[in-house]
Amino acid sequence: MAGRGSVTEGMRGPPSEPERVVSLGEAERRALAALAALDLRPELADLGRGGDPTAWWCRLLAGDGDLPPTARGMGKGRPDEARVGALFEALEHYLTGPAGFDPAAVEMATPAEIAAGPLRDDPCAVLLAGMPAERLACHRYRPLRGGREALMPLFLSAPWYVDAGRLRELAGDACDYGQLMRYSCNSGSAVGVTAEEALLHALNEVIERDAFSLLLVRSFLRRGGFRPTVIDPATLPAEPARAYAAAGELTGAPVYLLDITSDLGVPTMLAYTAPTVRHPHRRGAGTSLNPGYAAWRALTELVQTTLGESLSRHPPRGEPAGLAAYPALHACGRFDLTGTLRGARTVPFAAGRRVPGPPHAQLREVVAILTAHGHTPYHRTVTALPGEITAVHAVVPGLERFMLITDGNLVLPGLRGRAAADVHSAGVLRG
Repeated sequence: MAGRGSVTEGMRGPPSEPERVVSLGEAERRALAALAALDLRPELADLGRGGDPTAWWCRLLAGDGDLPPTARGMGKGRPDEARVGALFEALEHYLTGPAGFDPAAVEMATPAEIAAGPLRDDPCAVLLAGMPAERLACHRYRPLRGGREALMPLFLSAPWYVDAGRLRELAGDACDYGQLMRYSCNSGSAVGVTAEEALLHALNEVIERDAFSLLLVRSFLRRGGFRPTVIDPATLPAEPARAYAAAGELTGAPVYLLDITSDLGVPTMLAYTAPTVRHPHRRGAGTSLNPGYAAWRALTELVQTTLGESLSRHPPRGEPAGLAAYPALHACGRFDLTGTLRGARTVPFAAGRRVPGPPHAQLREVVAILTAHGHTPYHRTVTALPGEITAVHAVVPGLERFMLITDGNLVLPGLRGRAAADVHSAGVLRG
């Protein structure tokens, strides 16, 4: 792996500073201190071989060698930003993975109890409601604006949990997750140097996944009438424009930057290339109250996605074969917007939008936006390392995770997605 180097050289002010509590150099120092306290060390590589923007890869090593794949991560952006981002993502995956599991912190509940709680409009609630009364592992989450705490099932945020037989045994969890795991993903997990920074990143990710899910619904499940919004690349600010050019060069394909901001109004961008006979679609997404940073994150994530293909020992995933019996869902999984983009609206980048305040103020604003739209954000602290790093997980019941369809999972949209498509679940399956 080329590009291995020091993690302390060449610091420059990255465009990510609007969502960072401390400087990039201080964030790196705290991440390295946290790893040292955990008796871990990072191995880093620049996948872009000196490009800018680029993507870095990190895996964490213990005294006896490599840790499980959950202790790996990638970062994107300028070289220093990407390197530190890879450190943080690897640390996030380690802390929110099996290494951070504490059976004493688990609470047990029946599937029916979970299905009747805040997740009642989630598509997994239908499966939960019909399951036997075997109790499943949950964690207690607190609402971010006051109110009653709620139990959320662990499987929802921990794809590694089902295969962790020993850990499930320690928790006393005998639930059959065979059907439920299709709805499992780590969306809403984040780390930061403070809980506020981590929660801002977590909620932005949840909003991003919801907006992407709604794009899928409107593009492939709604009966006509949808016109996506594409940003004119000639109007992008300097940094996103540079990332746009790099993404086009790396992918060798036309790049579309779509504004997929949902009714929530938090700027969300999607950088996209269409599938070909050689590879599936490529994409990157970003959400931020700062629209320029949302564009930067989306475009640099597309760079990361493309460079990250070199890490896989397997060819890129092709057709979502498991969805073949359901043509409408298969179209969602393949995510070919070629036809839809012909009718797209091209608009200039909204350069005049207000740039938000520091992370703690952004967090308050995002929570206020979600609450005003009737969505209660819940959270829990997964791990807090004194003075260094906090790992959190956030859940916003009612927001969509239908984007899991693009991984080939047979999932359905929730109430919000079905309303956007104006269809019922049975209609989706027939279509």
